[in-house]
Amino acid sequence: MKTYFFLNPMNKVLGFTILVLFFLISCRQSEYNKLIKEEMSKNIIHDTILLGHKFGQTKDEFFEICWQLNKKKIVKQGGKSNTVEYIIPKGASSPAIKMLFYGKFNEKDIMTGIEAEFSYPAWSLWNKNYHSDKLALALKDTLKSWFPGNEFIVINGSKLKKEFFVKIDGNRQIVIEPLTNTKDVKIRIEDLRFKDLGL
Repeated sequence: MKTYFFLNPMNKVLGFTILVLFFLISCRQSEYNKLIKEEMSKNIIHDTILLGHKFGQTKDEFFEICWQLNKKKIVKQGGKSNTVEYIIPKGASSPAIKMLFYGKFNEKDIMTGIEAEFSYPAWSLWNKNYHSDKLALALKDTLKSWFPGNEFIVINGSKLKKEFFVKIDGNRQIVIEPLTNTKDVKIRIEDLRFKDLGL
């Protein structure tokens, strides 16, 4: 005797749950796409990134700014190849944070964004206060203070298949990527004028 999937009451519940989840994810995707259109239609250009870097500068300008910051002992060469290290100083209620960053350049060597990786220098496997899930929340507040404007929203990327935080102000998009380990948090700051907008 044949058994049909949706005749089983438990399968009906499972199927309904999957449809609801798919609907909710689609709504968040639509919210993200709507936010991009709204922000880009404002024609507001935010070119400031961090530490004197800006969208549209050349690769040579990026290196020159890093060299000047290095001479002032503000940054140094990062522990990973092709990265610059900057320590966000300890605050009254927050520990120091290490940031490794490098510019993203197009085929004409024009900077279209920055990729950064953050971690607590005091990280240890057994101290969960310094794990990446806590750091990601702290970085949301730090980034909002560096880049005032809209709030972060949670999106489920169609390609990434995981939730991530995104903040869009005019042409500038900041993405806190899905966590892949207990130590590091990866962030992208991008100029949407240069970006393929599908995630």
